Amino acid sequence: MSLSPAQRHNQRIEMEQKLKLSLAVGTTESMHLLIKALETDVEQLRNLPLIADRVEHKRNVLLPKWVPTVEAYLASGQVYANPVLAWCVIWLFDVGDLDTALDWADLAIEQQQATPERLRSNFPTFVADTMLAWAQESAGRGESIEPYFSRTFENVATKWRLHEQVTAKWYKFAGLQLLRGDDGQKSAASVDDIDTLKKADELLAIAEQHYSKAGVSTQRQTIAARIRRLEKELKDGNSNQV
Repeated sequence: MSLSPAQRHNQRIEMEQKLKLSLAVGTTESMHLLIKALETDVEQLRNLPLIADRVEHKRNVLLPKWVPTVEAYLASGQVYANPVLAWCVIWLFDVGDLDTALDWADLAIEQQQATPERLRSNFPTFVADTMLAWAQESAGRGESIEPYFSRTFENVATKWRLHEQVTAKWYKFAGLQLLRGDDGQKSAASVDDIDTLKKADELLAIAEQHYSKAGVSTQRQTIAARIRRLEKELKDGNSNQV
């Protein structure tokens, strides 16, 4: 039975009041109203001129407003197209709440949720690109990238069907990360452990298998030269002990 105009008006007012109070809204019976409210929030967000202002607005306004509705949806056990979940996943990454972002992204991928149209990529690709950019920036500042890097790399390597170039970037970063010295530079010359060098080369080789233009040839040649030198030093040292 369809609602009367007065009933629809009352439903909308009730929903808006719940959202203002950061209360969960049942998505099944009012999804069309939720989508309209969500689109309004997204448009207002886009009108903020500074990235910092947008991040603050997501953290302090949008997520407190919408997260309870997503939590209620997840607790219900139901599965249906839910743009509220999709946007909250994106905002969680944007504000740096990686634990919840990755947990909810896994659920969104499992449920085959679509990303917002303006994103132009599916959730596995979005998460892979977002987390790789985060790992590159964090590692460059000398910060730990665990456990988030390994968690996502496992998905990239074994679960998600990604474009070959995306997968290659992950293997390349993982390989070069093993060469990163205390000074932050990625160089085979700073590594004295042969097994580590071989593991790095293995990862770079897989990157090249996925995408021939991965740009790892020079690094692999440098690693091979370093291994030969270390093996020679080890052999010479053993000979001198005889």
